Amino acid sequence: MAKLTVSIVTPERSVIATNALQVTAPSVLGEVGILTDHKPLLANMEEGVVGIHEASGVDYFLVSGGFLEVSEDRVTVLAEAAEKASEVDIPRAEAALKDATAQLSHLPLDSDEHTEQLARTRRARNRLRAIKLTAH
Repeated sequence: MAKLTVSIVTPERSVIATNALQVTAPSVLGEVGILTDHKPLLANMEEGVVGIHEASGVDYFLVSGGFLEVSEDRVTVLAEAAEKASEVDIPRAEAALKDATAQLSHLPLDSDEHTEQLARTRRARNRLRAIKLTAH
């Protein structure tokens, strides 16, 4: 069976380079699924979870923004930051979510601090979501 060549890269490092049957990723226009023979695609990515699907299971990665490029059965994720879901520190993510949520309730909606805490909340929720996906 034909496979995709998949890589996730950040400015600091290559996170993974592998082959897969399917890739799912969070584009700004919604979740995209990529199989072999996919038409060329260049999309802005939203912060979220990328799934690399193989016959033996799925590996999940958290990504923070960036771009997704698909061309000739090659999928490249150029992310601002990325980490494998299985490497997420669960207590730390839970504590970050609790702290950011508590701070949001005290900050004016139009403040920079509110925007920062909202982003922290989103990152923590994505980390915890990726952990739940990995457990299934």
